[in-house]
Amino acid sequence: MDLPVAIVFGALFGLMGCVAPAALYERALRGGGVSLAAGIAAVGVSLLTLTAVLLVVYTATNAGFLEFGCAMVGSFLLFWAVEAVRGWRAANGRV
Repeated sequence: MDLPVAIVFGALFGLMGCVAPAALYERALRGGGVSLAAGIAAVGVSLLTLTAVLLVVYTATNAGFLEFGCAMVGSFLLFWAVEAVRGWRAANGRV
């Protein structure tokens, strides 16, 4: 796997791992009720998705695995850093 391809796909799959928890997070920010069970399930889906993607990439090719993993984790953490700022602003009365 080429370096740019590994980075782009890593970033895309990292964001794909954010989908389930982000849906609950948006519902919570808008004042909707979110249960603890739904939160645990969303985190589990995210964990299983990211783990399965890493397993598939590792078994398919070793070339570019480090770059793929770093891009995946980086995009995942960047997404949640932005959402944390949004949550902090909402909690302090600034939307």
